[in-house]
Amino acid sequence: MTEIEMRRFCYHPEGTLGVLVCNGTRYYTIERPWLDNAPMISCIPVGTYQMGWRESPRFGWTWEVKDVEDRTFVLMHVANYPKDVQGCIGLGKYLMGDCIGVSKSKDAMAAFEEQMMGLDWKLTIKNAMYAALTSY
Repeated sequence: MTEIEMRRFCYHPEGTLGVLVCNGTRYYTIERPWLDNAPMISCIPVGTYQMGWRESPRFGWTWEVKDVEDRTFVLMHVANYPKDVQGCIGLGKYLMGDCIGVSKSKDAMAAFEEQMMGLDWKLTIKNAMYAALTSY
Protein backbone atom coordinates (compact mmCIF):
# COMPACT_ATOMS: atom_id res chain seq x y z
CA MET A 1 0.00 0.00 0.00
CA THR A 2 1.48 3.32 -1.09
CA GLU A 3 0.99 6.27 1.27
CA ILE A 4 1.03 9.86 0.01
CA GLU A 5 0.89 13.03 2.10
CA MET A 6 -0.96 16.18 1.21
CA ARG A 7 0.37 19.08 3.28
CA ARG A 8 -1.97 22.04 3.61
CA PHE A 9 -0.18 25.34 4.05
CA CYS A 10 -2.83 28.00 3.38
CA TYR A 11 -6.32 28.23 4.86
CA HIS A 12 -7.85 31.32 3.27
CA PRO A 13 -11.51 32.43 3.33
CA GLU A 14 -11.60 31.82 -0.44
CA GLY A 15 -9.92 28.41 -0.47
CA THR A 16 -7.31 26.00 0.87
CA LEU A 17 -3.92 25.30 -0.73
CA GLY A 18 -1.62 22.35 -0.22
CA VAL A 19 1.32 20.40 -1.62
CA LEU A 20 1.26 16.75 -2.59
CA VAL A 21 4.57 15.02 -3.43
CA CYS A 22 4.41 11.73 -5.32
CA ASN A 23 7.59 9.87 -6.28
CA GLY A 24 9.54 13.13 -6.31
CA THR A 25 6.96 15.03 -8.37
CA ARG A 26 5.43 18.05 -6.62
CA TYR A 27 1.78 18.91 -7.18
CA TYR A 28 -0.28 21.69 -5.65
CA THR A 29 -3.81 21.18 -4.37
CA ILE A 30 -6.82 23.47 -4.32
CA GLU A 31 -9.88 22.95 -2.14
CA ARG A 32 -12.74 24.92 -0.71
CA PRO A 33 -12.12 26.77 2.59
CA TRP A 34 -12.52 24.95 5.89
CA LEU A 35 -16.21 25.25 6.86
CA ASP A 36 -16.54 22.52 9.50
CA ASN A 37 -16.66 19.69 6.91
CA ALA A 38 -19.96 20.92 5.47
CA PRO A 39 -20.72 18.88 2.32
CA MET A 40 -20.14 20.59 -1.04
CA ILE A 41 -18.65 23.79 0.47
CA SER A 42 -15.80 22.72 2.79
CA CYS A 43 -12.49 20.97 2.42
CA ILE A 44 -12.38 17.62 4.19
CA PRO A 45 -10.87 17.11 7.66
CA VAL A 46 -7.21 16.38 8.25
CA GLY A 47 -6.78 12.59 8.42
CA THR A 48 -5.87 9.44 6.50
CA TYR A 49 -8.15 8.15 3.75
CA GLN A 50 -8.24 5.16 1.41
CA MET A 51 -8.32 6.09 -2.25
CA GLY A 52 -10.07 4.29 -5.09
CA TRP A 53 -11.43 4.74 -8.60
CA ARG A 54 -14.94 6.02 -9.15
CA GLU A 55 -16.83 7.01 -12.25
CA SER A 56 -18.11 10.56 -12.19
CA PRO A 57 -20.74 11.84 -14.64
CA ARG A 58 -18.70 15.04 -15.01
CA PHE A 59 -15.06 13.84 -14.80
CA GLY A 60 -15.20 10.23 -16.00
CA TRP A 61 -13.06 7.78 -14.05
CA THR A 62 -11.17 9.62 -11.32
CA TRP A 63 -9.85 9.16 -7.79
CA GLU A 64 -12.28 9.08 -4.87
CA VAL A 65 -11.39 9.91 -1.28
CA LYS A 66 -13.22 7.18 0.63
CA ASP A 67 -14.84 7.13 4.06
CA VAL A 68 -14.83 10.87 4.75
CA GLU A 69 -17.07 11.34 7.77
CA ASP A 70 -20.51 12.75 6.86
CA ARG A 71 -19.49 13.11 3.18
CA THR A 72 -19.93 11.20 -0.06
CA PHE A 73 -18.49 11.43 -3.58
CA VAL A 74 -15.32 13.35 -2.58
CA LEU A 75 -13.13 13.25 -5.68
CA MET A 76 -9.67 14.32 -6.83
CA HIS A 77 -10.02 15.91 -10.26
CA VAL A 78 -9.03 18.70 -12.63
CA ALA A 79 -9.66 22.12 -11.01
CA ASN A 80 -7.94 25.50 -10.93
CA TYR A 81 -10.00 27.50 -8.43
CA PRO A 82 -12.00 26.75 -5.27
CA LYS A 83 -15.20 27.36 -7.26
CA ASP A 84 -14.23 24.38 -9.48
CA VAL A 85 -14.55 21.90 -6.60
CA GLN A 86 -17.56 21.05 -4.48
CA GLY A 87 -15.81 19.61 -1.45
CA CYS A 88 -13.30 17.79 -3.67
CA ILE A 89 -9.55 18.19 -4.25
CA GLY A 90 -8.13 19.77 -7.40
CA LEU A 91 -4.57 19.10 -8.49
CA GLY A 92 -2.25 21.53 -10.31
CA LYS A 93 1.39 21.88 -11.34
CA TYR A 94 1.87 25.47 -10.13
CA LEU A 95 0.40 28.02 -7.74
CA MET A 96 -1.21 31.09 -9.24
CA GLY A 97 0.49 34.27 -8.12
CA ASP A 98 -2.49 36.60 -8.14
CA CYS A 99 -5.25 34.50 -6.56
CA ILE A 100 -6.04 31.38 -4.57
CA GLY A 101 -5.65 28.80 -7.32
CA VAL A 102 -3.46 26.30 -9.15
CA SER A 103 -2.57 26.08 -12.84
CA LYS A 104 -1.90 23.33 -15.39
CA SER A 105 -4.45 21.11 -13.68
CA LYS A 106 -5.08 18.83 -16.68
CA ASP A 107 -1.35 18.20 -17.01
CA ALA A 108 -1.04 17.53 -13.27
CA MET A 109 -3.92 15.05 -13.20
CA ALA A 110 -2.60 13.21 -16.27
CA ALA A 111 0.88 12.89 -14.75
CA PHE A 112 -0.50 11.88 -11.35
CA GLU A 113 -2.80 9.25 -12.82
CA GLU A 114 0.10 7.81 -14.81
CA GLN A 115 2.18 7.55 -11.62
CA MET A 116 -0.60 6.01 -9.52
CA MET A 117 -2.42 3.80 -12.07
CA GLY A 118 -2.92 0.31 -10.73
CA LEU A 119 -1.64 1.12 -7.23
CA ASP A 120 -3.53 0.86 -3.97
CA TRP A 121 -2.85 3.97 -1.93
CA LYS A 122 -3.79 6.05 1.07
CA LEU A 123 -3.88 9.82 1.31
CA THR A 124 -2.82 11.45 4.56
CA ILE A 125 -3.80 15.11 4.88
CA LYS A 126 -1.80 17.20 7.35
CA ASN A 127 -1.41 20.84 8.27
CA ALA A 128 2.10 22.02 7.39
CA MET A 129 2.67 25.75 7.51
CA TYR A 130 5.91 25.65 5.51
CA ALA A 131 4.93 23.04 2.92
CA ALA A 132 5.05 25.51 0.02
CA LEU A 133 8.77 26.03 0.58
CA THR A 134 10.60 23.75 -1.84
CA SER A 135 13.12 22.70 0.82
CA TYR A 136 10.41 21.54 3.24
